[in-house]
Amino acid sequence: MELIPLPCNITAQAGVFVIDCNTGIVLDATLNDNDIETAKLLQQEIRKVIAATLPVKKVLASPGHLFRNCIYLQYDNSDLKQEAYRLTVHKDKITITACSSRGFLYGTATLIQLCRVCRAEIGCVDIADEPSFENRGYLLDVSRGRVPTMDSLKALVDRLALYKINQLQLYVENCFRFDGLEEIWSQTDAFTSEDILEIDRYCNIRGIELVPCIATFGHLYDLLRSESFRKYSEMDTGVGEPFTWYHRMRYHIINVSDPESFTLITGILDQYLPLFRTNKINICCDETFDLGKGKSASAAQKSSYGEMYLSYVNRLTQYLQGKGKEVMIWADIVQNHPQCLDKLNAQVTCLNWYYYYGAREETIKIFPDNGLKQYVCPSVSGFSRVVNAYDMSFANIRELAVLGKKYNAQGFLNTDWGDCGHINMPALAIPGMIYGAAQGWNAEDDRDFDTIDKVISRVEYGDRDKILVGLLRQLSRQDIIIFNDIAFFRDYKVYNLPYHDFNTCLYEKSKNEIMQATQERLVAAVSHCKEIINCLVQNTAGFNTSHQEELSEFYLSARGVELIQELALVIKRCEYGQDVNLVSTPNELAVKLEYWLMDYCRAWRAVSRESELYRIKEFFVQICYILRKYEAGQIS
Repeated sequence: MELIPLPCNITAQAGVFVIDCNTGIVLDATLNDNDIETAKLLQQEIRKVIAATLPVKKVLASPGHLFRNCIYLQYDNSDLKQEAYRLTVHKDKITITACSSRGFLYGTATLIQLCRVCRAEIGCVDIADEPSFENRGYLLDVSRGRVPTMDSLKALVDRLALYKINQLQLYVENCFRFDGLEEIWSQTDAFTSEDILEIDRYCNIRGIELVPCIATFGHLYDLLRSESFRKYSEMDTGVGEPFTWYHRMRYHIINVSDPESFTLITGILDQYLPLFRTNKINICCDETFDLGKGKSASAAQKSSYGEMYLSYVNRLTQYLQGKGKEVMIWADIVQNHPQCLDKLNAQVTCLNWYYYYGAREETIKIFPDNGLKQYVCPSVSGFSRVVNAYDMSFANIRELAVLGKKYNAQGFLNTDWGDCGHINMPALAIPGMIYGAAQGWNAEDDRDFDTIDKVISRVEYGDRDKILVGLLRQLSRQDIIIFNDIAFFRDYKVYNLPYHDFNTCLYEKSKNEIMQATQERLVAAVSHCKEIINCLVQNTAGFNTSHQEELSEFYLSARGVELIQELALVIKRCEYGQDVNLVSTPNELAVKLEYWLMDYCRAWRAVSRESELYRIKEFFVQICYILRKYEAGQIS
């Protein structure tokens, strides 16, 4: 059956229920306002299918009263779990039975998918369904350059709800208008208090818990580079350096040996937390690479790295627990210092992240073995790329779902990070979001990725040929030299910053990637991108006006991948002296990149605030300058 998430139990029956203009959407009188919103969502989706608006009614159910030709939302708490539902399609009516608003929402979401696939004629079926993971989340990075508009954020919330996700985290470093931190957020098109209150309200309507997610230890580039607050930084590394995406990511942790640092962070939290109705908070505390290497070096002589780390984390946790909060942290540091696990506050939930192929069982097992709660956290794999790496993402999601289920993880949190300025367009993350939702709901769903691609193409995009997501997967395989490689090339070429990470020169690593990619492979990728663009243009999903904006993002991304592979050829020849043939001269490629950038800016502004678009524009201006210098023979 073409459903995603795949329900736990499906029993097909004989017959068909036909939705017509006389069909009603009927609710038990006991159902609440959120259930009415769910009924209105169903009404809206059915209107897209049969061009008729079904009436929404509330009724007092009486013994023996049989409703006909209706979709009936019926309350029953006899044996159903909190988010479970039963969807029964008979010839004369459809019944959705649940004991909670989320149960009604998820039963309705399944019915909406049946309508999308079957239109007005729904085959009779009995579905009994409930989730594998209690907490099924999605994290969106809104601090690395791209801040969504409120309309696009609400559209994402609608999508998350229809795929049965019940938690959303918006990762914040700099993009909220904290009082007293104006120099931090003034250039980011930051969210206001009213924005957060409104999205929290909207999430609640859609059965989603909006959980604050805020950097409180590391990844504090904007705060700790500012004139007013740099004194709280652990390191003075990179003072005076130009902005680069890597530099923002790598350093900038708080000096935990300064008591005023703690006061600064708790003051920020005290402003932010009242905007959320949840009692959960993710305080992050990941990738604290430089702890004990700068201003806290004297403290590091008395305590181990793990002890210093946990001293700060536990103190911050205790502060938040005093305010009734359930604290989450990213698990990388405690995972790498297992001897300290028994010293971590036992109530903290560890967000166990891993974003690549080959998740290892022992890295999941370690937390329940030490009596700690965990979420498993895969990725949609869009960071530092123009198009998401679907092969890696789907494998990563599947592996962590299986291991998380095996070791009774309390949650499944899929992540969308924006390293390198969030260059990838939001639409490219949706297939990975949907597959993550599918695995979070039903970890027993072992359908192969080709089948999943076809189901997402049909259900989400209305693609009758079921090839759209498969085309995107093929496109991702042409992304041989990724945007991150070109970013490190720019950092070295323009700023003379080669960067070193764990004894690896990142410029040399990217240089080797470019040099080792053969001419034949890069030229073939350019050719395949052109073919994929032609297929996208002709795809049946384009007939659906609601997806045309997203399809334009797909075209744009395919052009971007094509141009970056062309750029790699130019760099191979003009920078590294390799004997390769070019698809375009340097000047011709500069012109193509400039037209692409114009279209990219237009697409960005359709779904995102202006925020840090200027950094991406600056990057491509610099690349085009280099290309024209190559053309003139002035640099090699």
